[in-house]
Amino acid sequence: MTPPRHGGGRRFESGRAQFIFLKMVKCLSEREEDYYSELAPGYDKLHREEQERKIQLILQNFEIQPTEKLLDVGCGTGFTLPLWPSKDVTGAEPSHAMIMQAPKALQRRIIHVRAEDLSIFDDGEFDVVVSVTAIHNFTGVEDGLLEMKRVGKRKFAFSVLKKSEKLDEIDALIRKHFAVKKVIDTDPHDRLYVI
Repeated sequence: MTPPRHGGGRRFESGRAQFIFLKMVKCLSEREEDYYSELAPGYDKLHREEQERKIQLILQNFEIQPTEKLLDVGCGTGFTLPLWPSKDVTGAEPSHAMIMQAPKALQRRIIHVRAEDLSIFDDGEFDVVVSVTAIHNFTGVEDGLLEMKRVGKRKFAFSVLKKSEKLDEIDALIRKHFAVKKVIDTDPHDRLYVI
């Protein structure tokens, strides 16, 4: 298999390799969707306070203008979308069950898409790209980071779960693909990257 191409997706040596990959992603997606279908109804109650705290930490260390176009990758039920100072916020969420928990007004602002393939968006479409405690859930961490970099222009903020088994891998990949300006480790649960 050759590496992912710039605009998202993958190139394959053969149709069989592509079939196997798509089957694997479908199985992973079905398992993830089952998990999120169970989690979705109580997600806001379980995570709202914690997510709001993380967004406040991001905003204390990262300036977002109301005129900047923002993409929130892994936005869950979308309750965080109105918390960003931007007037033009789009959410990206792979779980249909999570999107369906969002109020109707917010559902229209959330695109059902995986971080690893944001090809629905143009290169440099967003002034700001954020991801709050979602990267450790990406099926393909590096592909997801590269896609966020592709659709973003210049400003990125990521919070990463410290207890994730993937923390070291994610840290190395963020540093490999982005010019990290600041790492904030003061939150007990997450590490924040300002780029």
